[in-house]
Amino acid sequence: MKNGTSAPHRRRFAAGILLTALLALAAAAPVLGQSSEAQPQDVEFEIINATSGEPAQVDRMTIDYVTARRNNLVDFTPSGSPFVAKGVPLKDGGVYIITVWYQDVPYWWSKRGREFVDGPVTLHVFDTVSSLEGISFSGLNLVIRHQESLVRLEYMLQIDNNLNPQVTVYDERATFQLALPDGATAIKATYTRGPDPTEVVVGSPGLKTGLSVPLTPGRNTIRLEMVVPWKDGLEIPVGSDIPVTAWSVLASPEWLEVASTDIEENESEKVSGFRRFVGFPLDAGETIDLRLQSGEKAAGPEEDLFTTDAPADSVAGTGDDAGRKGGGLSLPLIFLGVMIILFIVAAIRRRS
Repeated sequence: MKNGTSAPHRRRFAAGILLTALLALAAAAPVLGQSSEAQPQDVEFEIINATSGEPAQVDRMTIDYVTARRNNLVDFTPSGSPFVAKGVPLKDGGVYIITVWYQDVPYWWSKRGREFVDGPVTLHVFDTVSSLEGISFSGLNLVIRHQESLVRLEYMLQIDNNLNPQVTVYDERATFQLALPDGATAIKATYTRGPDPTEVVVGSPGLKTGLSVPLTPGRNTIRLEMVVPWKDGLEIPVGSDIPVTAWSVLASPEWLEVASTDIEENESEKVSGFRRFVGFPLDAGETIDLRLQSGEKAAGPEEDLFTTDAPADSVAGTGDDAGRKGGGLSLPLIFLGVMIILFIVAAIRRRS
């Protein structure tokens, strides 16, 4: 060996360097793979007011990446239209929720990552008005459940906005009014236009309960739930300052009576455990009352006539009732007497 390290030592040293490099690459592989799948990119957007056809500036934009939950990536105030959202981590097949607010109304879109890279992403919003002219209920479905001391109410509302040109109807104080029973509590209301149910602001219950909810072009679905203390004769109002072209009632249990001259029972479309009623159309501002009453089955416990033991004084005809039904003689005694008489007559005949 001259002037240096021996060959075996050099080979072991080189192998150690190679192993270290491989381990470093293995540790970096997930990071490299992740960055190649979700590279930050600048995304171009263009906002168009679909009512006027002109460019529009929105108040706020968020972009969420959807996994098992929504992960916020972007939340900022754009400047003008068009604009650029900078540094958005994008995966080609990833699902993203875009939300923009325009004139205090949120609008949602669901897009794949690949849709962000082919030029500007165009989003349409609408002018906001407060007039209800041309708005109507295409469905008002009320489910009534009597449960001990409470009545649970569930409203499924379908409101159509077919205005032309297209606009959103919204008033932050109250977009429209709905008749709700006095004394209702535990009120919960949501609408389902976006990716998740969104809470609706509801005023004090009564004949003119205000609901603050945006009615965007097309069909809007709203769900309300509440409870009311039960009493026989409880009245549930139905009506709105929007015309109701179609509505129905499902009432449970089946003994619960729902009285009104503005509904009729629909026995051709039965729902197990419920009675179904169909209502007549209601004009804007028209309100009717549904009167709830206990039916015959609720008056007392049901009795099975085939298994209940009969009262003792009705089995053998005893007491005063027996005297009225034949002097106290039971059917077996009468039969025995007839047999004795026939035996005596037969014996006399044989002797003669």
